[in-house]
Amino acid sequence: MELVYPDYSSRSIYNLACGIAEFLGVNRQCKGNKIGITGKRLVLALIDGMGYKMMENAGINVDTYITTVFPSTTATVITTLFTAQLPGEHGILGYTTYSKKLGSVINTLKYTYPLIDSRDSIQVKYSTLFPEAKSYLAEVTDKNTVAVIPKGLNDTEFTNMTHGKVKVTKTYSTYFDAFYELSNVLNENYDFVYFYIPDVDTLAHKHGPNTEVVKEAMRDIYGRLTKLAALKREYEFVIVADHGHVQTREHVIFNNDTELLNILDFPPYGDSRAIFLHSKYDLKTYLYSKYPSLKVFPRSEFEKLLGKEGSYADFIAVPDDDKAYVYLFKQQQDEYTKLIGHHGGLSEDEMKIPLVMMNG
Repeated sequence: MELVYPDYSSRSIYNLACGIAEFLGVNRQCKGNKIGITGKRLVLALIDGMGYKMMENAGINVDTYITTVFPSTTATVITTLFTAQLPGEHGILGYTTYSKKLGSVINTLKYTYPLIDSRDSIQVKYSTLFPEAKSYLAEVTDKNTVAVIPKGLNDTEFTNMTHGKVKVTKTYSTYFDAFYELSNVLNENYDFVYFYIPDVDTLAHKHGPNTEVVKEAMRDIYGRLTKLAALKREYEFVIVADHGHVQTREHVIFNNDTELLNILDFPPYGDSRAIFLHSKYDLKTYLYSKYPSLKVFPRSEFEKLLGKEGSYADFIAVPDDDKAYVYLFKQQQDEYTKLIGHHGGLSEDEMKIPLVMMNG
């Protein structure tokens, strides 16, 4: 399996974020080139989990792709998208990540500890743990901004740190309600519209990215957005995803590897295909002998993954096969091991995402 690295110099979602910040009148000192926005009004449609290769497999013709960031996972991507910062700058590195201030691993989207199910259980603000992560939306002065997102994601710690800085947030309850709300918003006087829909990701996790139900969902969502773009030509539409998926055939459970756990300072964290490891030992020899399909990056190589070093981990392991590598913080997390679609890593399926720009 060929590994695809983030192209932070010109063709990644980071460069798109820099272009959006510029469109909104916010100056960011970005690395490399910006992907510019030429329209006077903008709809940014983020379709969670809809990778470029998945669209190809569904028969959806998209000419242009860019790379996502690493880890190729929602928390890291959305933070980059709304801060115009590299992952190594903002520090939100994976579905779970390590907080030095807490001395603990946390769930970045739910902003809680892995053993706790309730959202936002950590009793300090997101900005306290990740002070470098600064949303450019907080600096917008002369643009009317709105977000259309699922009910339940509004007013959370993660949302408030990223896209919650828009002037207005609209929520929806169902798939059909999502497009109804979006259509209504486009009839109002907004300069920037953020639209997020998670259905493809949910289905790909459950059934696998190559299944017909996922293909149908992608065709329907993409078709609805392109029809809206044709009707609302006063808006430039940017349709993009945060990552794709790998259809996995096996789950490797690190809980069963007591030898590995004994030489780690913390349990493995990150994502099932982007594993962050802390150890005073040289793990490369052990990991290559026990897990030959894992490519192991020492800290000296983090910059090509994260844009800058930016992690407290000593090693990052990335699969070059179609397996998910999992550490279960709760032994009863059987549902996680039933997932078929996974992401976070560097495969072409995970890293390549569509970039569709209409009416620009």
